[in-house]
Amino acid sequence: MTQEELKKRISQVEGFIRALTQQCHMLDERRHILVPLLQDVHIQQALKKKLDRTAGVGAWNHLAPLLGQDLLRDQARLFLDEGRRSGSLINLWRKIQVDPAIKDHFREAYGHMLDKLHVDVVGDGFDEVRGLALDKFRKNDAQRNFARFDSGWAQVEVKMADLKGDPVAEKIKIFRDKHHAHFEMKSLDEKPEPFDVGSMGLTFDEVLGFSDRCQAIVAELGLLLTQTSWDPKDFGAAHAKQGRAMWAALAS
Repeated sequence: MTQEELKKRISQVEGFIRALTQQCHMLDERRHILVPLLQDVHIQQALKKKLDRTAGVGAWNHLAPLLGQDLLRDQARLFLDEGRRSGSLINLWRKIQVDPAIKDHFREAYGHMLDKLHVDVVGDGFDEVRGLALDKFRKNDAQRNFARFDSGWAQVEVKMADLKGDPVAEKIKIFRDKHHAHFEMKSLDEKPEPFDVGSMGLTFDEVLGFSDRCQAIVAELGLLLTQTSWDPKDFGAAHAKQGRAMWAALAS
């Protein structure tokens, strides 16, 4: 890979992780619109009381399945899509592996991200002494940063390897392929009806757990690639408050 190609690839990787991070925030917001409908008894009872014996109950019965399927579709799109032009987590990781120089660039950037803080701007008789002290601080910071990058990268490598064989990921991909992307019917020697998505045994808890695992990978990778830190748990707590507040206002 030439230096020009490397520069373009690095720019692409940075763009991908920033876009994926924003999409994760949106995914989590939508997740917490759905959660109260399935897990909050008070919200469920209040909404049921409002809608029972109304013409709207039929539409209401479609809402939770619709939001749930949308969540599955987004998880497949953001984390598991293997299309080479996709901005998914799997494809982003593949692009990073194209050349070891890509990782080396981000490691160097992370290791030396605090160098600019150790600049001597005072001119007096102790420049040499102060310069030695600043150089020591700079090297200590770089050493800690390199160690943090290496440990974080090792964690991401393990989690990305696990993702390939994740049983929940396989269920989500099957759901996407057989129900979202295609209206798949059973084979010739079976009863002529649509593929039974219930036969996969995919649970809501599995879907939420999968989302948590993938967002944690995106957050760690984003930190290593762009030095931008965000905590999925903190974002999730804020989104949960928003989602419940909306349904509480509507259920009143």
